[in-house]
Amino acid sequence: MKKLFAVMMALCVMLTAAAAFAGEAAPTAVNWSDHEADAAKIEGQFANVGETGLKMFVPAEFKAAGIPQETLDAGTFLVLKTEKNDKAVVNAQIVETGIDTFKAGLEKEGKTLWEMVLNGLPCTQFSVQAEGVTTVCFAFGTEKGTTLVFSFTLADQEPYTSLYKVMAASIQAAQ
Repeated sequence: MKKLFAVMMALCVMLTAAAAFAGEAAPTAVNWSDHEADAAKIEGQFANVGETGLKMFVPAEFKAAGIPQETLDAGTFLVLKTEKNDKAVVNAQIVETGIDTFKAGLEKEGKTLWEMVLNGLPCTQFSVQAEGVTTVCFAFGTEKGTTLVFSFTLADQEPYTSLYKVMAASIQAAQ
């Protein structure tokens, strides 16, 4: 009886450990090569993203927009808009905090975070809902100890869902 109990306890410990290990799934990997065919159907080109050392595919309908000084002061250095819908905006911002502190702040706000590897670059994906608008964001830790955040607004509305999927999948090191 004692041996049976010991075996059952050992089995429970192994199953619990396996379940805990299974819960730590590897981050999702997204590679540009999986989205190049979709990009070929979209008029656009790659552009460097400021002085970040990254580049991103930008559809031709998105144009650089003027950035108000207070927005520049808050770290936003890139704003792309389309004339078709003034709420369809892509921006890039440097946040003066490290990625771990940034993620902890998001979790404290109740945001769900998804760890990813985007073209070899570790990043965190999260979304923001405000006034019926969904914005999907990708945050990257930088060598300077800051966080680089790409935001894609109207991410749940076509044609932007498809465009943003290609744009986000294209973020990669500029060579």
